[in-house]
Amino acid sequence: MSFRQFPATDHNGDSHIILEFKPEPAAISHGSDATPRYELDDGRALVRNGREFSTEGGELRLTL
Repeated sequence: MSFRQFPATDHNGDSHIILEFKPEPAAISHGSDATPRYELDDGRALVRNGREFSTEGGELRLTL
């Protein structure tokens, strides 16, 4: 698995770091899910919708 991080801001203008985790190509060819996973640096899962991300409960929304 590889990852990268990139900055995002919430509706208050506060900065956050989003982590994107991607499975390795070999894992994808063996039936693993090819969809990247997104998390905040504190471990909370994020759902991506284009250039916007939100926590699963919707309490935090971020924009790239």
